[in-house]
Amino acid sequence: MSQMSEQEPVSEPMKSMKPGENKEEPKVSEVEEFPLPDWIPQWAREAPKIVVRAPGPKSKEIIKIDRDYVSYAYDRCFTFTIEKAAGTAVMDADGNVLLDFSSGIAVQNAGWTHYKVTKAIQEQSAKLIHSMANDAYFDKEAHFAKLLAEISPGKALQGTFFGNSGAEAVEAAFKLSRYHTKRGEHLAFFGSYHGRVGAGLALTSKLKLRYSYGPLAPGIIFTPFAYCYRCAFKQTYPECGLYCVDYIENQVLTMGGTTGPIASIFVEPIQGEGGYVVPPKEYLGRLRKLADAQGALLVFDEVQTGFARTGKMFACEHFNTVPDILVMGKALGGGTPLGAIIAKRDIMRKWRPGSHSSTFGGNAITMAAGLAHVNAIIEENLADRAAKLGDYAIKLLKEMQTRREIIGDVRGKGLMIGVELVKNQYTKEPQEATNIQGKCWRAGLMTITSGFYGNVFRIAPPLCISKAQLEKGFEIFEQALKDEEEFMKIGTSAPPG
Repeated sequence: MSQMSEQEPVSEPMKSMKPGENKEEPKVSEVEEFPLPDWIPQWAREAPKIVVRAPGPKSKEIIKIDRDYVSYAYDRCFTFTIEKAAGTAVMDADGNVLLDFSSGIAVQNAGWTHYKVTKAIQEQSAKLIHSMANDAYFDKEAHFAKLLAEISPGKALQGTFFGNSGAEAVEAAFKLSRYHTKRGEHLAFFGSYHGRVGAGLALTSKLKLRYSYGPLAPGIIFTPFAYCYRCAFKQTYPECGLYCVDYIENQVLTMGGTTGPIASIFVEPIQGEGGYVVPPKEYLGRLRKLADAQGALLVFDEVQTGFARTGKMFACEHFNTVPDILVMGKALGGGTPLGAIIAKRDIMRKWRPGSHSSTFGGNAITMAAGLAHVNAIIEENLADRAAKLGDYAIKLLKEMQTRREIIGDVRGKGLMIGVELVKNQYTKEPQEATNIQGKCWRAGLMTITSGFYGNVFRIAPPLCISKAQLEKGFEIFEQALKDEEEFMKIGTSAPPG
């Protein structure tokens, strides 16, 4: 099979439906087996497989050079050298094969090194690498923009600007909202993450990321997000009537939080770095009405939530709310550096030639890779797969919660699930997760954390993950939690492994 990896994959037969068999949607407890796709090579099917304690000797050689010559700004959580990856597995330089529950931070939605993405990059690089998209037209950029319009929420957005990252896309949305409204103030949320440069950093609330960089862009007003597990107003949903939105309307926007009508509301439909926080179903609709009343633009940052991650192409579709501007990144490029915004046609057309630009925006390689990746997500129906496996995953995690006192909350949509750790389920005192993360890694499971207190595990594997691999990952995860609980009983914390 010419498009496959150099190592021949092992095919797993799909279950066929017998004549007359009930075709209704399966219940969570009867979820299909969901085998790994045929294109994934044999070595990646064996994850997790630990052959040497990490970091092994080959990884150590590279780590030593890195620590001498690469910036210390990188906040690494895995002490190994990545060698290659495929499907849901990552191999280090010493041959350890790890099961990945992070997707490279929600980047590899269709799977690591998807053969369609690899083929697209190879074919495009043989013809053209730099497309000069700011000064000339390029076919894949046009076709990609057309596809994004067709799959946009409600098919209501048209007109895409391509950049090089999610952070750059946030900057573009920030500029467009000011250009369109002729205003300079914006509403953002505590727990938000929109990038680490420019306007993105100004819109990001975490002190650790903002520390020593002030003053940042003026005109950003922060307000509490609908984080119901840790409500800033000590309210309980639904009895609260979404007081957090009432607070914005009656306090922030009415009593002098701003100097006048705002330009935009920047919000993640589901907070990412803030802890995979899912707001109530009517929350985004309330923000839509609030923005309309202000004559402001509603901007959804779907950099982490987009492209089938939550069981729908975009997370805002769960809330039946369409933004004025949608911000994309991460999975958009299939592993290549790519970000973009798409907006309602009348808004995007307000920009005149030269209003915004990017030398490498619309780059030939990223256009080829991104177009192949998004098409793979659509053709392989990964949104449906994420929805069904996500329901199953939440079921398993909630069952785990009854056994593990350390789990305070389980929440999510599709395969974007947050598991919040606490010292006590009643007091909700946060339990820092670093040691547990280390134990998972040593056992062959790559996990990443989030949240203000570093106590939320992100369950965000590639959407091609099999049911069996999901269950294996949870076995490793629960064992690490169990070990931590044992050490907590004696007033200490479990070593990372």
